[in-house]
Amino acid sequence: MSDIGLTGQDTEVTASEHAACSETPSAQSRHGLDWFNFFAADVRTGVGPFVAIYLMDRHWTVAQIGLALTAAEIAGVLTQAPGGAIMDHLRSKRMLLAAAVVVLAASALIMVAFPNLLAVLTAQSTLGITGSIFGPGISALTLGLVSYACLGVRTGRNAAFGSAGNVVAALTMGWIGFRFGSHYIFYFVALLSIPTLIALSAIRSDEIDYDRARGGTERTSASQSWLGGLRTVFCDPRMVTFGILTILWHLGNAAMLAMIGEQIAHQRPRESSLWMSAAVTVPQVVMMLIAPTVGRIADERGRKGILVWGFVFLPLRAILCAFTSNPWALIGYQILDGLSAGIFGIVGVLMIADLSKGTGHYNLALGTIGALVGIGASISTTLAGFVSQRWGFQAGFLTLAFSAACALAVLALGMPETRITTAQGHEGVRTEDAVPS
Repeated sequence: MSDIGLTGQDTEVTASEHAACSETPSAQSRHGLDWFNFFAADVRTGVGPFVAIYLMDRHWTVAQIGLALTAAEIAGVLTQAPGGAIMDHLRSKRMLLAAAVVVLAASALIMVAFPNLLAVLTAQSTLGITGSIFGPGISALTLGLVSYACLGVRTGRNAAFGSAGNVVAALTMGWIGFRFGSHYIFYFVALLSIPTLIALSAIRSDEIDYDRARGGTERTSASQSWLGGLRTVFCDPRMVTFGILTILWHLGNAAMLAMIGEQIAHQRPRESSLWMSAAVTVPQVVMMLIAPTVGRIADERGRKGILVWGFVFLPLRAILCAFTSNPWALIGYQILDGLSAGIFGIVGVLMIADLSKGTGHYNLALGTIGALVGIGASISTTLAGFVSQRWGFQAGFLTLAFSAACALAVLALGMPETRITTAQGHEGVRTEDAVPS
């Protein structure tokens, strides 16, 4: 099988690619996708950072809270790849996303109505499974609606609306938790599911290209098993390298927000919901502001350069956090999180799209990398918690900084450019080269 990717030599967008970007879907579908990103981010934020605060208010022990959060992580890791495979094969992608929204809202209500260990563990596990649907689902809708040539611009727009939704959700839910109690946050989550479903219904199904949405063509077989799809996708050593740097980056990043929250909670326990809202809001505002520009640069100049730049901010943030406990400084350093996570969140999706193009397993690749994200995040929280408990928060932050530096080294030294241009063949990849017979 011949090489299916790029050497990084020709990254300039051609005139034909610019023309392809003009072939956009209807305004109804574009705006529907915008607002679905916005409201879906609202709903998911409500059952993310605020779960621990809610359970603390219910007088759960630290061990019980850890068990509940771990249940969601494990369920997410185990279902990411199968979820992506289902999204590749399923034609009615909107229906599956709608079901995920309904299940997420129901799980939030269950945690309020039955705050016992069994019910919360069940709800958290269900939430982890729905998380395996949202990421590949939104990416599949996006690629199905637009061409590869303008995928960066559209992904940046998705990220901007998603970040805006996170900002609104964090501020609103932080105020609701402070003013009325943390359990009211989950009622608000259920209410938000209504506009989320309305926005999803506005995306026209007849404008979603089924073959392109799975990273394939009309000639690409859709009958291959998801295990066979994994072999197809990861026969490319660049995808393996990308998986390694993904684990290392999330190992260095995932525990940092929780550690910041713990440091602040020890100093300002009464205002913990408000400070957590600020810690979530600051990077989301940064992401919202930079996302369109990041997508455009990634389309025009290539992926690797801007991603390297984004990776630099993560070890810097960890080192700065290691040498202060001032709440205002810790919140300020969240700006660096917005830069690093914002760039990786956009460019990472584009690199996966580049590397899986022509295979028909784009969403499977997204889901598998998502599973690696979960693995890295799980190791991060466990390792940072152990180190911080034994040697203090400074040692915990420096451990995260080391992992982040390793991720930067793997990216800079081992990952080539992946930008696809029309000049390199049939939109960059020949299907017969990408998919084994």
